[in-house]
Amino acid sequence: MGWRSSALRPLPGLLLLLPLSLPRALREAHCPEPCSCPPDGALRCPGPRAGLTRLSLTYLPVKVIPSQAFRGLNEVVKIEISQSDSLEKIEANAFDNLLNLSEILIQNTKNLLYIEPGAFTSLPRLKYLSICNTGIRKLPDVTKIFSSEFNFILEICDNLHITTIPGNAFQGMNNESITLKLYGNGFEEIQSHAFNGTTLISLELKQNAHLEKMHNGAFRGVTGPSILDISSTKLQSLPSYGLESIQTLIATSSYSLKKLPSREKFTNLLDATLTYPSHCCAFRNLPTRDLEALYCFHDPQVGQNSRLGKQCLKGILCSLRRYSQMRH
Repeated sequence: MGWRSSALRPLPGLLLLLPLSLPRALREAHCPEPCSCPPDGALRCPGPRAGLTRLSLTYLPVKVIPSQAFRGLNEVVKIEISQSDSLEKIEANAFDNLLNLSEILIQNTKNLLYIEPGAFTSLPRLKYLSICNTGIRKLPDVTKIFSSEFNFILEICDNLHITTIPGNAFQGMNNESITLKLYGNGFEEIQSHAFNGTTLISLELKQNAHLEKMHNGAFRGVTGPSILDISSTKLQSLPSYGLESIQTLIATSSYSLKKLPSREKFTNLLDATLTYPSHCCAFRNLPTRDLEALYCFHDPQVGQNSRLGKQCLKGILCSLRRYSQMRH
């Protein structure tokens, strides 16, 4: 009898370990006031809520961020949604008419498959939108944001299932200048008029390892960009239209890009970081006034760095000859 009673006695150590055996998402799930986060349900964060300016939603157990989820939170300036394995969908008008919202971060939500068209609407003070490391299949609709902020930054990164940047993808997002950081995605193609209606300061397309095609009219309807980075892509050519505004061109580890458009297309180019010595030599006959300001660097894995200027033309030509000799 004594033996049986001791066997049935609870073990304190085991009880202490049980909470630690729960999935990390459940242990660290955080649903701040005034939100409700029913497991397998829909997030609700009703307002108004005086003094609430930042909303951090990590390890959310919910599957859906519904329409008007943040309605009335008029003082909120930043919303961050991250580290959720449960979130699957963001509905239309989820982020709607939040007049002071300046930052939205949606990151590390690998099971997020759908961001419905119109999810981001009427956000006049939004200046930074980041959507990274999700499972979405299409480029999010940002055409109804209507931000008035100068140098709006859109970051779309590490979304491996997005294959296309369609036409007019960013029209209506912002009526001032923008920076597009579109790197590390599954892009294969950029369609005609993709950036139509924008004023581009910088366009980063680097590390899109499957990007092979950029339509010749991709820059139709665009002002800019001043900076273009296509490093570590499989692009075989650049558009012949819309390169006039580029001041900085970066194309390192772009081994499929064997030939650049004619140098006359780059009327404002000041510096370039390129893959092949032959790329740099394409600019050797630019007018002297341009040569004084133009720097050109080869990819270190391909050739030696050189300055493209009056003092270094022979060096560049020699680099080209040495490179040619190595190939034959």
